[in-house]
Amino acid sequence: MKKHLPNFLTLLNLASGSIGTILALKGDLIYGALFIRVGACFDFLDGLVARALGLSSPLGKQLDSLADLITFGFLPTVIMYSLLELNTPSTELPYIALLITLCAALRLAKFNIDAGQKHVFLGLSTTALGILISTLPPIIANNHYPTISYLLTQPYTLVALSVFGSVLLITRIPFMAFKFNGYKWEANRIKYIFLLVGICFVIIWRVEGIALSMLMYIILGSLLQKYADTKRD
Repeated sequence: MKKHLPNFLTLLNLASGSIGTILALKGDLIYGALFIRVGACFDFLDGLVARALGLSSPLGKQLDSLADLITFGFLPTVIMYSLLELNTPSTELPYIALLITLCAALRLAKFNIDAGQKHVFLGLSTTALGILISTLPPIIANNHYPTISYLLTQPYTLVALSVFGSVLLITRIPFMAFKFNGYKWEANRIKYIFLLVGICFVIIWRVEGIALSMLMYIILGSLLQKYADTKRD
């Protein structure tokens, strides 16, 4: 049974993305977006369990990418398309959101054949972009920060996020991957610090804290990876 546990968790990730897509297509963007974050939990757990049990298989790798394409590629596209459709009179502009799915597919396909991405990501991870997009509907609805909520309903903001995020997916910029080398502090110090800061953000600001954590990762992820490489050398 143990050997099937990582794939089962991956399927739960896929189920989360599928449920979220159905909800988003029905117009429930907040709960649809929530399932991106649920899927991210399963995505983190399947890798963690696989490494803890010493399990790895070509099937698991392919299944993981297929699940990620739905949860962190297609579902964010549906959410972004819906937000653009709600906030612009243009009937063509919302289709810019398709870039997210297209670039996510390319990003995941490249990852599957690139042996150099075992300990570092080349390009922003689909998970990070998906989680960031998942925070938009609740931030807009909560309106805790009216100026930010207003900016997030502006077409130029949504288009910029779609295009810039999609481009980051397919760049060769190295980003820190949260794949732990055991559990010792010294080997994973930067990752533990980043996680602790992110958890503090979420405790203080909740969903806005999730968005802030993802922005921090996008902005600092490459610099943190370069620092980690320097310390390793």
